[in-house]
Amino acid sequence: MAATAVVLDLDGTIWDSRPWFAEVVAQLSGDPVRQVERELESGANIVHVAKHRGVSKSRLARAAEERGGAMELYEQVIPTLERLRARGTPLGIVTNLPGWLAGHLLSATGVGEYAAAIATPRAGLAAKPKPHGIRWVLAEIGREADAGVWFVGDGDADAEAAKAALVRFAWASYGYGPEEPDGTDKALLSFDELLGL
Repeated sequence: MAATAVVLDLDGTIWDSRPWFAEVVAQLSGDPVRQVERELESGANIVHVAKHRGVSKSRLARAAEERGGAMELYEQVIPTLERLRARGTPLGIVTNLPGWLAGHLLSATGVGEYAAAIATPRAGLAAKPKPHGIRWVLAEIGREADAGVWFVGDGDADAEAAKAALVRFAWASYGYGPEEPDGTDKALLSFDELLGL
């Protein structure tokens, strides 16, 4: 049974954001790039990393708006999204990035135009591993949670959110998660393997 809907994480799933975030925060703060990148690799939140170095939300948002096009997408992201759209497969995005940051990056990279609904944490919409974002996206695109719906992400929080939302989970093994999360229904070696869901 082909996927009836695909919901996607961003960092470590659609794009390799750590180098971009590290470079931007390093430039804005004066700290070494590698130092910032190590902190991100340890699992630190980009907003906290930036704030800790005196980089305000507005400066980070401006950098995303002006330089977000340099964010490195994983191989075959745009062609795969094109093919899914051509098939008529509804696409959504659920990210723990704040909306003021994710919005600029989705626009700058061109990824946002493929998503029928985008969920970011806000009042009443808890971040992953809570399932609220996935449920909200499915309601927006008119789909029920069932075996035809896939959530694609790279980490444990993504797998937990998918399980709680009662949808299937595809692990982006090429992303940041070092080990396959519990509850993985399918491991993807590359982004274009979404076409086989």
